[in-house]
Amino acid sequence: MLVTLSDLTTYMDISLSLRQQDAAEIILQGLQSEMETYLGRPVEVSNFVEETHILEANHVNVPMGSYFYNQGLGLGDSDPNGVITYAAPPSTIYMRNTPIVSVSKVEMDGPTIHNKILGEAVKRIATVTAATVASGTATYTAANHEFTLGQTVTVTGATPTTYNINAKTITAVATNTFSVANSGVTGTYASGGTATANGSEYTVRRYGLDIYTGFANDIIRVTYKGGLDGGNIKMFKLMILRAATREMQNMHDDVVGVKDLNPRGVSTVETGFLETELMQLKKYSRRRIA
Repeated sequence: MLVTLSDLTTYMDISLSLRQQDAAEIILQGLQSEMETYLGRPVEVSNFVEETHILEANHVNVPMGSYFYNQGLGLGDSDPNGVITYAAPPSTIYMRNTPIVSVSKVEMDGPTIHNKILGEAVKRIATVTAATVASGTATYTAANHEFTLGQTVTVTGATPTTYNINAKTITAVATNTFSVANSGVTGTYASGGTATANGSEYTVRRYGLDIYTGFANDIIRVTYKGGLDGGNIKMFKLMILRAATREMQNMHDDVVGVKDLNPRGVSTVETGFLETELMQLKKYSRRRIA
């Protein structure tokens, strides 16, 4: 929650009974939900899984070596297939909970490809500082590598040389480690190693993914973090506090408790977000442009 009960009591400079605290929690949750409904997106970064994206019926593969995309290739690199010219850009699928903060997994399923984990079409290089062999998996340590699932990784310059690998698919990632299926990686790691990872199947955009692989009507399943960084957008918290204060003033005063349902001889304060407040939020809202 963007606004806590403690934030509200500090803002209003009051103390609440236990029942009033329960009511205040409901108000704060409801106001944040109302704000998210108006904006059409979460106001806090959260984890989501979307699995209903279907590639268009006219979808065509656009490989990394096309003129529409060469981000995975650096200066001096060359694509073995050469640069291919296409008449249309890649397909883009749009996420529902944007902006996208990070993508942890992209899977594709269809008549030809079954539950394949796609590799992000970005080339990244990291320095290996440690490695182990265990349970059929080789795990390498490389600080802040930013590799993603499905990318292929090559390790060179490691000692012993059995830790050098060529174009192995990354099966697990954490902030400072990545893993591949163990195939000949043996011995005790001593030192060295440069890891180079890349992919050719999707690129993360702020509001969706460009897909370079697959076939017509394939299903895309995306696991990602998305939403506005509401904690650092100060107006969000202030607006919820103002609206919650109006709600609380309607619920109790110095002599009337929340439990009192009798009519009062005072005019009620307008509740919810004011129209002028919503207009200030509009620039953060999600709008469909025809």
